[in-house]
Amino acid sequence: MNSPVSDAASSWTRLWQTGVRHSCSHGFSGNYDGEIRQFWLDRFSVLTDGDIVLDLGTGNGAITLLAKTFSMERGIYPQIHGVDLADINPVDHVPGGAELYDGISFHPSTSMASLPFADGSVRLLCSQFAFEYGPRDAAAAEILRVIGTRGCAALVMHSDDSVIAAITRAQLRGCDWLLRGSSIVQDTENLIAEMAGAGTPEARSKLGSSPSAEAARMAFNDAASQLVSRIESDPDSEILQRAAQQIPRLLATPCSNREEASAISFGLRAWIEDEDHRLRMMHAATLDRPALEAVARRFGSGGLPVRTGRLLYRESICMGWTVVVGNE
Repeated sequence: MNSPVSDAASSWTRLWQTGVRHSCSHGFSGNYDGEIRQFWLDRFSVLTDGDIVLDLGTGNGAITLLAKTFSMERGIYPQIHGVDLADINPVDHVPGGAELYDGISFHPSTSMASLPFADGSVRLLCSQFAFEYGPRDAAAAEILRVIGTRGCAALVMHSDDSVIAAITRAQLRGCDWLLRGSSIVQDTENLIAEMAGAGTPEARSKLGSSPSAEAARMAFNDAASQLVSRIESDPDSEILQRAAQQIPRLLATPCSNREEASAISFGLRAWIEDEDHRLRMMHAATLDRPALEAVARRFGSGGLPVRTGRLLYRESICMGWTVVVGNE
């Protein structure tokens, strides 16, 4: 049986294995840009040769790459590390990873409440949309331990009024409808099963006279029509559009028997369930102002200065809260 930790990380592990650089569905091409990029460059400006930089909840290392690129441009060579509870391996999963991540060390399956770094050894700890997912009190204590009195921690966290929170709510509506408010997933699975082995004219002719195949086709057509209507009524839920694009590709995938058909159709349900799981975790991790203030107080108990703020993209789009701990 999987532990709660492995269950929590498994859907994220599968996401990072696809090679995406970041998890935000509205994200940016390539790496983070604009004010988000500048926030991190301002933090990296304190670094000198040999300093330890630790990215908490690194995923596929978007922030570590920013740190590496900016430092190289300045002729500075810090020790850059990324940790994540998920079983990450950016070097293998991101195209060109061996070159991209050269000089960066990753620590997979590592809890933010138990970091493999000595007391006061970390000069800069970074975390973008990660700290708030974990055990906050234990993680804050561990962050204070590894940065000591000389280091600094900078966090970007989900806020309840951010564009990410709005997108998350829309995506959750779509997941809920696909998994619990519609029969489209089951009807797709049934139709794929009926079509298994229909690769010859004789098989297709037999399929055309099959009552069960005709019933599956009619049920699917009705569910697909409902999906189109749902997309029109909820255009902000991008996952509905992605499902509508993926289903025809699955139906067109050749399969010679029902075992192959089951494997093909399982991918659709697993993908939606993974999206639903990650989005629910994201929604639960979103902080309102009282929750932000509680985080700030926890860090403040360590005796270091704490500054909070908002991170705006293109001067007006709220991306989340910021917390900076320590002297920069």
